[in-house]
Amino acid sequence: MKYADTHIAIFCKAPVAGRVKTRLIEAYGATGATDIYVALVEKTFATVNAACEASGMSASLWVAEDLRHETVQRWATDNALATYTQQGEDLGARMLHCLQTKLHAGHQRVLLIGTDCPTFTPKHLGAAAAALNAECAWVFTPAEDGGYVLVGTNAADAAAFAGIAWSTDAVMQQTREALRSNGLRWAETATLWDVDVEADVERARRAGLI
Repeated sequence: MKYADTHIAIFCKAPVAGRVKTRLIEAYGATGATDIYVALVEKTFATVNAACEASGMSASLWVAEDLRHETVQRWATDNALATYTQQGEDLGARMLHCLQTKLHAGHQRVLLIGTDCPTFTPKHLGAAAAALNAECAWVFTPAEDGGYVLVGTNAADAAAFAGIAWSTDAVMQQTREALRSNGLRWAETATLWDVDVEADVERARRAGLI
């Protein structure tokens, strides 16, 4: 199915040793953790590129830190991605800014993903896009750890990100409560898992994902 009106925004960080995948440093060292992060990012690009080719979606890269970092510039060039700086005081504010920016630019649907979920496939992204319609303004892909790995919308509203304890196992449940209390309708796609700790890395390696 074609989704030329859908945009995928990818959140990432510059791959600076000691500043990415910090929970993996004890097991793999700062350089090893960074190498794992880079592998995850590049797996994400491959999935997004395949989704865009199959469905007509477009994509962009949103960087938490230095847009000028050599690897970030290479990622942007190699994958033909426009780059932006994330803006906002916390994760919710940064996601809201991104979603609103791309909706205001004329896209009818925006899907926002990070780079920690190697289990994403183009079909997962297509299913998320398909869930957004006149009756359903939000879609989420829950994560096994209690967070979520995708948020999408066709009408961004700050209420979806209000009062959330980010980086905890309560994120998805608190998000559901925020949506419900504000009368917002949402859909959820199949729960996936992401890579945060050593066991996740080994799981991904056994599955041939990184």
